[in-house]
Amino acid sequence: MLNLADNFMQLRQLATLRLSAASALVCQGQNLWVLADDALVLQRYKLNGDWQAELALLPGELPTDAKQRKRSKPDFEALLSLPGDCLLALGSGSTERRCRGCLVEADTVRVIDLSPLYQALAGHFQDLNIEGSVIYRGQLLLAQRGNGRGRENALVLLDLAQVLRDLQDGQLSTAALQRIAPLQLPELDGVPLSLTDLSVAPGGALYFTASAEATDSSYLDGACVGSVLGRLDAQLAIVELSRLTPVVKIEGLAFQADGRPLLVADADDPTIASPLFTLDRFSESA
Repeated sequence: MLNLADNFMQLRQLATLRLSAASALVCQGQNLWVLADDALVLQRYKLNGDWQAELALLPGELPTDAKQRKRSKPDFEALLSLPGDCLLALGSGSTERRCRGCLVEADTVRVIDLSPLYQALAGHFQDLNIEGSVIYRGQLLLAQRGNGRGRENALVLLDLAQVLRDLQDGQLSTAALQRIAPLQLPELDGVPLSLTDLSVAPGGALYFTASAEATDSSYLDGACVGSVLGRLDAQLAIVELSRLTPVVKIEGLAFQADGRPLLVADADDPTIASPLFTLDRFSESA
């Protein structure tokens, strides 16, 4: 396992976003799309974090009471760009209410039933918690966050062609499931790391973020002791790992066309707006 003792990368804040629980982000041209795990909307910014617009993913409003809101939210945790400049937002699957996705084409939103696939995954993991997604080498990868029972971090590999066919039918099916690759992550200050997002840099390298959160629940939040940025090789083995400073819970990662990374954090506090970060000294590895 890689040693984190001497590997640090400094986050630099670019902007403060208009949502408090940013969970995923995607760059499309000059647009930055940001998702939140306790909201019903998808927000669009410029790459520097300047606000542009908002798109409703689901109708209605969430309760203002914190406990009721947590029970009711769709828990959108993953966002990816699909062919044709479409976007797919995915619920975490950590409860039955969180098994919906939203396919965005232009300004049209279509609700996707994730239950067929998620029910199969729930039979494999003690606590299903999908937190990231990306297209990599012709497959769609999902990040299973191991912050629940069993600490099961893993990558779920789906056949992209089958996923695209499934989406036309308004669902994700078990037919797309190819294999599950467990991922062993170290601890950070004695707290286990768990996956929070995936992204592919312009040169094709696969990166992930993970945070160390003092909780054994995929539902309840805990104190965060830090986050890391890592790189996986083509065999999905960890080959680079760097601790990020200052201490924040990084939830989302995306790359601009020039290779500069963008990251978002979640303070697990509805009164604190999510920051947008970059890493000035980042360079993509071969």
